[in-house]
Amino acid sequence: MRYVFTIITVMIFFFSCNQKKKDPEQNNSAQKEVNKVNVNKSAENQTKPALIDPDPDDGVPPERYSPHNSNIQTAEKIKGFLTGSILKNDLNLLTPADRKFKYEEVDLNGDGKKEYLVGFSSPYFCGTGGCMFYLLNNDGSVVTVFSVSRAPFIVEGTVTNGWKDLLVESNGKLHVLKFNGKTYPSNPSVEPVFKGYPSDDAYRLLWDEFPIPAFKF
Repeated sequence: MRYVFTIITVMIFFFSCNQKKKDPEQNNSAQKEVNKVNVNKSAENQTKPALIDPDPDDGVPPERYSPHNSNIQTAEKIKGFLTGSILKNDLNLLTPADRKFKYEEVDLNGDGKKEYLVGFSSPYFCGTGGCMFYLLNNDGSVVTVFSVSRAPFIVEGTVTNGWKDLLVESNGKLHVLKFNGKTYPSNPSVEPVFKGYPSDDAYRLLWDEFPIPAFKF
């Protein structure tokens, strides 16, 4: 009996020694995995660009803006269109409060290139019936200058002459704007009144239910 007990004791001793030899290897392996994960996370953080706040004055964090209305490079492009040609002759008349715009990009004619709806909110561009909006092609050429209009512009599912129909508020009513082959009607107030309710799924341009940054020009 004593002989059996001695054999069991020796076996336990050797098993314990082997475990101690293996543990450092297992610890090293586990540490390598942890280091690998940390390196991957570090690389991911380095490749992800830091968000830049397009409108620091409004107190809204940059991650809350839509990419369709807050891209600084796109805003600079539009700024160049406004100062270089579209509003070139108005610049001397504009106050600092007038020289702010908001934009939203959308493909209205399905050509794969985004158009820009550019809006203003200062007295120079607005009156009691609404404000002025510019719809620009991707190259900065003007599609339509809308007067007495209010955002949001609602993009309908129907298409006329290759461009999506728009619902635009003017003087308190929604009006239907259809593309005539060259442009949209510039004065929504004289266009047919929309009957019914717009779809909840219809895309809304410059809808202030969500943060939209203002850019200076």
